[in-house]
Amino acid sequence: MRWTILFACSLGAVSATAIAQTYQPVLTQSGWIGYPERGKAQVVFWRPGSIMGMALGCTVHEGESEVARLGSGKHFVVNVEPGKHVYSTHGQAADALNLEVEADETYFVKCKIGTGVVTGGAQLEPSDRESFAKRAKGSTLWRPATSR
Repeated sequence: MRWTILFACSLGAVSATAIAQTYQPVLTQSGWIGYPERGKAQVVFWRPGSIMGMALGCTVHEGESEVARLGSGKHFVVNVEPGKHVYSTHGQAADALNLEVEADETYFVKCKIGTGVVTGGAQLEPSDRESFAKRAKGSTLWRPATSR
């Protein structure tokens, strides 16, 4: 019985280490982005800080609901149910991103501002932790008007 408990504890330690290697929290100007809520997926929407398209916003929707309104150098984190999600931007050049997410995983979505009359506007693209982490120290959390 004693060996069974030790073995179970050892497996638990290995499992926790594997999870930590899969995703490391990211430090931003507003604090740490940690792990998703248990049983949920976490989506980090981010927009790099740059002069390009600075006056344009990146408003992200899921269906009719507004998820985030990102200015230059902003990010927002949302915990969602596992499964399929469609995120979109509206405006001069609407864009949509289909994302299928799994529980206890973190996903990154970059919003970039396109140039030109036809292609101008916010565009969503899949990203990764490393790309976000490179810009994260200069990124601040977007807060909806109701929580400011």
